[in-house]
Amino acid sequence: MRPYETIAIAGMACSLAADALASAAKPPQSVEQAVAVATALARTEGIQVQPGLASQAGLASQAGLASQADALAGIPAEWIVPCLDALRDATPGGANWLRSGLERAVDRVGDALPAGRLADVVRDAARPPRARGLAYSWLKTRQPQLAWSLLDAMLGDPALELRREAVDKLLASAPDADESLQRDIHRRALAAARDIDQIERIAGWLAEHGEPVDLAATLGFMRRWLVSPAFDNKQGVGFAKAYPPESPAPDTTGWKQVGSTDKHGVIDLNAAIATEKGVLAYALATVEMPQAGPAEVRIGSPCAVQVWVNGEPVMQHEIYHASEAIDQYVATADFRAGSNTVLVKCCQNEQTEAWAADWKFQLRICDRLGTPLATQRDSR
Repeated sequence: MRPYETIAIAGMACSLAADALASAAKPPQSVEQAVAVATALARTEGIQVQPGLASQAGLASQAGLASQADALAGIPAEWIVPCLDALRDATPGGANWLRSGLERAVDRVGDALPAGRLADVVRDAARPPRARGLAYSWLKTRQPQLAWSLLDAMLGDPALELRREAVDKLLASAPDADESLQRDIHRRALAAARDIDQIERIAGWLAEHGEPVDLAATLGFMRRWLVSPAFDNKQGVGFAKAYPPESPAPDTTGWKQVGSTDKHGVIDLNAAIATEKGVLAYALATVEMPQAGPAEVRIGSPCAVQVWVNGEPVMQHEIYHASEAIDQYVATADFRAGSNTVLVKCCQNEQTEAWAADWKFQLRICDRLGTPLATQRDSR
């Protein structure tokens, strides 16, 4: 038998197996079975599809997952809400499979979907945020007035999707108010908002009406750093090399004090040191935390970066000039109550294109919703 014949036969066998998986799935016979199927789907890990025969196994696995989602699509209306809690521990891929099945079930049952039970899910802050957001989207389509009424209590909601909707509702009330009340509405909205674009829009309105907003402070960016001289990073050798600043107690003699005036707290190392290529630098900030415990370190940079908190490694990303979005990289670190140190290693490569010239970063420390936690003492 020739090799290509073996591959063809094996591929046919995998295709038959996939067909069998797809046809073997039966609709759940009880709400308990439906929840079990939803939970299994939600916890599905990503399928690694490899070249050749391994890809056939991946296709078979995909067919099995699709058949489970199809089974959920056929459940009765009263079983849909109990399945939502499976989103609590869902993987990104699993959440997509689960949502696929449940969305089709919702479309199929139409007005039989229990609006009151959906509203209960939306109100219950202990339920998974993704479940509450999905329930709200269904309710908004079917009972828009009921959905709209729920938002009044959600300006401080732990589900970002619902909080954003609540802030938008509050802002929608501003045009009908007098100027004083409009200002108050926008101040309240600014305090509640967590999405960057929403915060910038609100800050823009306040600035236009005579109340400039310190956007960097509102977003919680660390703006005061000690910056080291440049170290060698030709051919990328510096990213993995532990230079002296990576010691537990780095000597910052000769380092330069740098403060950012950028609205997003950007630290421009070209301006702070020099416009160079094939180099890296360290930046050290001292931050104050209100209490001990975990918090999210969020950094954005077009350059390769590493971060340490109190000498402990937090994250490393050896990627150059792919993006520089706010909160581009996020990792959780443990902080002490009071004073803590944050060390950033920011590496520039040797690309000469104009779009590769930037050597900078921005960093903030937040809770999982994006609420700023860290502050810095005024150096003055």
